[in-house]
Amino acid sequence: MKRRAALRVGIHVRLTSDQHVGERTRLRNIVIRHNGGVGKISQPPAALTERIDRDDLAEALLDAFRTEIPGYSRLPESVLRGQILEVIRQNLDLCLAWVAGGEEPQTAHLDEFGASAKNRAAEAMPVEDLLRAYRMGATAVWRVLVAEAAADERDALLRAAELVMSYLDRVSGIVAAAYLEERQHLVSEQERELRALLDALLEGDALDTSHHEAAARLGLSVSGRFTTFAATISGAGTHAHARAAAGLRAGGVLALTEGDRVVGLSSPRRDPTIALPAAAVAVVDVEVAREELAESLANIRLGIDIAVRDSRTGIVPIGDLTLDLLLARAPRLAADLRRRVTDPLGAKQSGPSGDLRRTVATYVELHRDRQQTAKRLHIHPNTLDHRLRRARELTKLDLDDPEDLATMVLALRGDRMTS
Repeated sequence: MKRRAALRVGIHVRLTSDQHVGERTRLRNIVIRHNGGVGKISQPPAALTERIDRDDLAEALLDAFRTEIPGYSRLPESVLRGQILEVIRQNLDLCLAWVAGGEEPQTAHLDEFGASAKNRAAEAMPVEDLLRAYRMGATAVWRVLVAEAAADERDALLRAAELVMSYLDRVSGIVAAAYLEERQHLVSEQERELRALLDALLEGDALDTSHHEAAARLGLSVSGRFTTFAATISGAGTHAHARAAAGLRAGGVLALTEGDRVVGLSSPRRDPTIALPAAAVAVVDVEVAREELAESLANIRLGIDIAVRDSRTGIVPIGDLTLDLLLARAPRLAADLRRRVTDPLGAKQSGPSGDLRRTVATYVELHRDRQQTAKRLHIHPNTLDHRLRRARELTKLDLDDPEDLATMVLALRGDRMTS
């Protein structure tokens, strides 16, 4: 009994040559017998896999990755809802097709997963985070199959479990190999150490010897104040951002890639954007103390998304995005403003239904200059006055009142964010 128990959990025991051959033969026969039994179980019906809402499952997995896996929580929304969501959906389709009786996926079909793994390696995402995402995906598929199976389909679930595990094994091998290959070529151990340093600074942890050594090699002082930043290069991929981050590090800036952007911090005496290419847009905060770093970098990450959305160029001070950041941090407030203020003004599109909203927006943009607004809109000043009176009736806001004007400015800014 003891020997069998030891073999079941993978513990090596000392056996004679004859005993070893005998045990190996017995185990091989057990495996063959059980595999043969599983092979006789009916294939899961295609109807079972077709009932699964794959878009809904992909969205649920994306939310789980974002909230439960640190490496994914650092990625920008554009990468999460772009490349990551697409890879999740492709994984679900291939896995469920195999479960339903399709052919085993060919290596060519899995190449995109390897390419995605290389991007995560370029960002210095830990390989354990990457593989955890695939394990979570396989677990989710199995749970949904069990939940969706009708009484007459449950006998096929054993075969489905084997196929899901086989798929996970196949994909994990390809992903891990691609990740490790890319790490060897692109991302140095130094970057991993700097990731650990940044995390320690953000979380307020006591810095150990390895953190101080990494900072010293970079030329970064960790005892004073910091300037955080985020940057992205228009039209460039992960590799270009990795090169930009490496160039910034050469100048003493703690710069790391996060998908299609570079984020980090520097000492106040150094310009964290000096080595960025001309096509880059960067958002930079004011100097902050270490205890404010986490909040500062969170605002910077959100700020770069806003800057890209608004097609900003060059260096954008975080203060220029204050209103956008306030609204982005309070989505319910922004939605309420749209409902109360801008929706009554009519549609955003041009034409008669859009005249009122466009009129108010232009009037506010031109600092409530009546003549300039009428000229810009190619209307008579009296027509402008009529429209402004109508807008006041609909919104209950008097644009000559400072508080009402501020409310309208916020509402129009929030309206732009949904365009």
